[in-house]
Amino acid sequence: MPPPLTPTASPGLNVIALISGGKDSLYSILHCIRNGHKVVALANLHPDQKVKTSDDHDENDGENVQNDSGDVEEDIDSFMYQTIGHSVIPLYEKALGIPLYRAPITGGAVDTARIYRHDAVDQAAEHVSSTGRDSKSGSDSDETESLVPLLRRIMQAHPEANAVSAGAILSTYQRTRIENVAGRLGLIPLAWLWMYPSLPAPVERTADPAAVVQAGLLEDMAACGCDARIIKVASGGLDDGFLWENVSGSGSEAGVRRRLVKGMSRFAAAEDIKGAVLGEGGEYETLALDGPGFLWKGKVEIDSREVGVGEGGVAFVKLRGARCVDKVSDGGVVRPEDVRRPALLDGVFATALERIKSLSLNEMGSTASGEPTLATAWSIDEPSHRLSPSTWTISNLVAPEAGPGADEQMNAIVQKAQHALSFPPDSISTPRSTDDIVFATVLLRSMSDFALMNQVYVSLFKKPNPPARVTVACGDTLPSHVRVMVSFVIDRGARDKRQGLHVQSRSYWAPANIGPYSQAMSIPLQDQGRLVYIAGQIPLEPASMEIATQDEPWFEGYCTRAVLALQHLWRIGEAMQVDWWLGAVVFMTGGEHVQAQVRIAWELWKKMHTRPVDDEDEDDGPQLDAWDIKYGRRAEELIHQAVESNLPKFSVLDEESELTIPPFLAVEVDELPRGSDIEWQGLGSLCQQVTLVNLEDGTSTTVNERYIYRCVELEAGSSEVSLEERLRPLIMSHCQVSGLSQAILYTTLPVPEGLWPGQIIPCRSVWGREGRQLTAAMVMQEERGLDV
Repeated sequence: MPPPLTPTASPGLNVIALISGGKDSLYSILHCIRNGHKVVALANLHPDQKVKTSDDHDENDGENVQNDSGDVEEDIDSFMYQTIGHSVIPLYEKALGIPLYRAPITGGAVDTARIYRHDAVDQAAEHVSSTGRDSKSGSDSDETESLVPLLRRIMQAHPEANAVSAGAILSTYQRTRIENVAGRLGLIPLAWLWMYPSLPAPVERTADPAAVVQAGLLEDMAACGCDARIIKVASGGLDDGFLWENVSGSGSEAGVRRRLVKGMSRFAAAEDIKGAVLGEGGEYETLALDGPGFLWKGKVEIDSREVGVGEGGVAFVKLRGARCVDKVSDGGVVRPEDVRRPALLDGVFATALERIKSLSLNEMGSTASGEPTLATAWSIDEPSHRLSPSTWTISNLVAPEAGPGADEQMNAIVQKAQHALSFPPDSISTPRSTDDIVFATVLLRSMSDFALMNQVYVSLFKKPNPPARVTVACGDTLPSHVRVMVSFVIDRGARDKRQGLHVQSRSYWAPANIGPYSQAMSIPLQDQGRLVYIAGQIPLEPASMEIATQDEPWFEGYCTRAVLALQHLWRIGEAMQVDWWLGAVVFMTGGEHVQAQVRIAWELWKKMHTRPVDDEDEDDGPQLDAWDIKYGRRAEELIHQAVESNLPKFSVLDEESELTIPPFLAVEVDELPRGSDIEWQGLGSLCQQVTLVNLEDGTSTTVNERYIYRCVELEAGSSEVSLEERLRPLIMSHCQVSGLSQAILYTTLPVPEGLWPGQIIPCRSVWGREGRQLTAAMVMQEERGLDV
């Protein structure tokens, strides 16, 4: 077996590292260096305590705060920021040799929602004044806003700074707040540890029989010589006997991780144990004292300590005489490249990649699709509207009359969309707004128009969770003079029932959002189940945000890129609790190998839906985010933090069904974002049961309790029969049903005006199951059993 693929480094960033003193924020600095970045400053927020001795520095420096007896006061109640151990923070400047900037925490946990600033009028334009009060509302500022003046001060002192790192692992509460602030200041957010417990283990750890599987992150910290001590426990599974234990120790100290697992296993479910062992639910907090010599020039020593007791079984360490001392040189034993990074592919996808690469090129086929039929001399005058109980779709918005530029046309499309939402057709009684858009399809004539389109598109959405999106360039297959064509899916339900996933930080998990779109949006159907719209996924390496394996021969490289992009779709689906894919469309840029590219994608899709030999019913209840627990979020509103692959969930598949592969479609377009050659788009569902049906006429269908996803293939045939003649009977049989929420036509031929009652995507070529070449394909999505 070949060694696991590992991420590659990206061009260096200049990073401001947010530190709390805890293990995760300090370990994240090692990953900044590991990925080729430079940490130019440390940033810390400390409790706003007013009692200070005459020896203390200026308030903004936040040096040790003492009480009247000269003892260090510890703030043991951490909310957004870890505060216990804050008196030791000033020592990190000397220990790491990196400038430290500090400021007091002002305000409190005012906004306790899972996603920060969800109700902001315009997130991008928020401004917090120097008084710490929101300049728009005039209300007391949330504690998150304390970061803004601190980071601005650092950016003035270090104008080269362009990124900020934090140690968030599973806390959406923490991550979205840091991303919010970073976005407003123009900093790239880095969260190397995001979803770390669910990522594949580095090969070094998998080869170590003594490693504690549930404590993988701690094992990786130990491997590079970190020293992080438990200074607070707040869980029934842990007592004061754990205080001052080194959670990242090696040798004789490694036993603490097994004790943590044993202690947590009495209180955490099997799928929650990894987060609990890392202290993600506040079970314990740590203080970093030492690490590898390439970062730690000195180490922190404590003269004495005393155990304190708080309410509800909380125990903590009071520290006395903290100081930084020089280290004995470790001889450079641990180097930056020794910091373990997760493998690029999960085990199941690594296996799929091996299988795909083992197929011969002859098996795949390598002939081009032939000269495409260009969709010339066709036009779209009016957008198409479709209505179901849960959604409203507005398709094919164009504005060639606005001018020849993509920005001019996008401006006019924005105005048309806003007007349509405010003044809906008679069949839609309640106006909606752009905040209700959950998915967008943007078709461009050329990817060179992307920036012009995007700078206008972003003005549509003011909320932290903009809609998921797919963007492709169709070239001259678009109608004449059209540079941009946009279609929207609008959620008709209550906004507080909607869920979004909008990760803007770079990590090892999945690509960060690099535009005004979310990775996924999930909406409830009328009385059961959910639909999950997922943004198109291209094969970006998450850590570098660069297209993967561009220097490999096309076959090997394309196989890897196809697998990686599909893994992104999978991970996002798992995070959104998807049980089953209703169907998928893979966009690709073709060429001489287009047929082989299609076959690779199909074989991969088929492989990922092959039922395991010893499949058992899964039990994958949602994990609780620590901040959702603290503020009483309902479990059903949480995003599942998947630990093991549970997608597809074969237990929901009809027991009598021999079919396991959902509808599949591959379409060739001119260009994809970032010069990619493949992009996966999937529609997921949360459901109790699903049935698959394939008919001899090329129709494949997924049916669950409330939704039908149907793909109808129009095989390439005689040119004597026009597209209109072939479509009309299909439109009568499939597109006249009540509850049809979306009707999408992927076509290589011009579409007569007014014929197709839904969204149109013109393509160079269209391909179905088993790699069959088609003239066109219809995708119909129907909500079942309820009146509109």
